[in-house]
Amino acid sequence: MENCGEEIKGYEGYEEYLSDAELSIHTREIYLRQARNFLKFLGARKITKRETMAYKDLLLIQGGKMTSVNLYIVATNRFLKYAGFEGCALKTERLQKRQCPENILNREEYGKLLSYARESGRDKYYCIMRTLALTGIRVSELADCTVEALRCRKFVTSNKGKTRAVYLPDKLISDLRRYCCDNNILSGSIFRGNTERAISRTAVYKMLIHLADMTGVPKEKAHPHSFRHLFAVTYMEQYSNLFELADILGHSSLETTRVYTATTGEAKRERMNLLNL
Repeated sequence: MENCGEEIKGYEGYEEYLSDAELSIHTREIYLRQARNFLKFLGARKITKRETMAYKDLLLIQGGKMTSVNLYIVATNRFLKYAGFEGCALKTERLQKRQCPENILNREEYGKLLSYARESGRDKYYCIMRTLALTGIRVSELADCTVEALRCRKFVTSNKGKTRAVYLPDKLISDLRRYCCDNNILSGSIFRGNTERAISRTAVYKMLIHLADMTGVPKEKAHPHSFRHLFAVTYMEQYSNLFELADILGHSSLETTRVYTATTGEAKRERMNLLNL
């Protein structure tokens, strides 16, 4: 492939290439979108190292979170490998490790969201928030929480190339059984969208923003992953077992788990205020 024109012809098989690599639908969408953005930037110019570096400069100039920029770089590199230009791949930017999580729900805010969801008749989202907070699963793993899982008291989910069992606490099982009974959900995924398919992460995110708006909870805290953080912090406060928590969350590295369990900057400041010095 010598120029962009020939590359565009090859692009037709890129989606199949990504599918064969067993990437998730969400990841494939990101990679495909980034390939289109890169080709649009390139125009009729040939792919060279100089051109890919110029594209990286554009990504940096456009701003946004550095984690997002690195994701776009990884996606572009995947397309370059597919197109036969692996030698033009880009280096990701080094990130300073986060010392503590921010914009994470506390128990009081979690309680406000639950109360409003129940009082306003949003039982689906009451149960979704309970499931996220009581299991620590990712929002994409909600689809694996099925009616059948309630009998087994656990379900199996796969994410980021790893498969693990997710155990369901008894109080959550009671909530979910009641929800399934009230809504005549007899089998399959418990949480569904309008098309009867498993609910999308976008739908969950939008409803959380709405619930935050109605309860006064900061919107920047109203994201599905915030419940995963809340679970991790609460688990560590009660059991102080980092190894067990890493296993529950499906982490391969303890360093990943440490980020979830670190106190926020404000919590650190409050503790410092209480020092008897």
